[in-house]
Amino acid sequence: MTVKAILLDLDGVLYIGDQPLPDAAWAVRRLCESGFKLAGVTNTTTQSRHTITEKLAEMDIPLAEDQIHTPAALAMARIGNKSARLFVRGELREDFSGVREDENQPDFVVMGDIGGEGYPPETLREIFLHMMNGTQLLALHKNRFWQKPDGLHLDLGVFVAAIEYATGRKAEILGKPSADFFHGICRSIGTDPAQTLMVGDDVESDIGGAKDAGLKTALVQTGKYREDFVKQTGIRANLVIPSIADLPDAIKLL
Repeated sequence: MTVKAILLDLDGVLYIGDQPLPDAAWAVRRLCESGFKLAGVTNTTTQSRHTITEKLAEMDIPLAEDQIHTPAALAMARIGNKSARLFVRGELREDFSGVREDENQPDFVVMGDIGGEGYPPETLREIFLHMMNGTQLLALHKNRFWQKPDGLHLDLGVFVAAIEYATGRKAEILGKPSADFFHGICRSIGTDPAQTLMVGDDVESDIGGAKDAGLKTALVQTGKYREDFVKQTGIRANLVIPSIADLPDAIKLL
């Protein structure tokens, strides 16, 4: 089936940190001009959608706020009118506006990126105790590691896995690689998963998750891409390209 929509991972595909990748803005503009529906999809829980949109605008990358999809919206829908204990950065709290917070007996605990080198032992223990008392854990994602300007760092998934191991209970994963995340975006932009291409640098969350959800996939060799790790996973993308700059031409091969 012909590709009609393209989901673009952000960090590692369009930029790293505050630096745009070469020709990223040009590539996105060219895809727009070619008539593809575009959406920016990210597991980041360090910035709000508004801040991400401003960052893209500064890089001259033409994606509007309503085209940016993050796990926070799914978390909000899942919490509904129940209570939650939020472990997220202060800046992300604007995406959780209206949530009823309860530090003592919450219905949900939400784990996102909290900055620094991650979760200290006392915070992990607090989450552990909540779960042992019956609270449901919502993880905004479960990535193993991520690329920063100074190299690879442990990501949220390490801490989520520790809680799961300690409690014997599974977290509900809301971001990539959740099929619900991908299908929700496809519904939002009015496209069929089989006619949608996911472009990412994370072979597990971006490529593996999208394939399982029925999307086509393109793996870029930028950001957190590591050839040995990709081979180790055994996950194969429909396309493997050096960077986002190669996508406008390579997409013709699908």
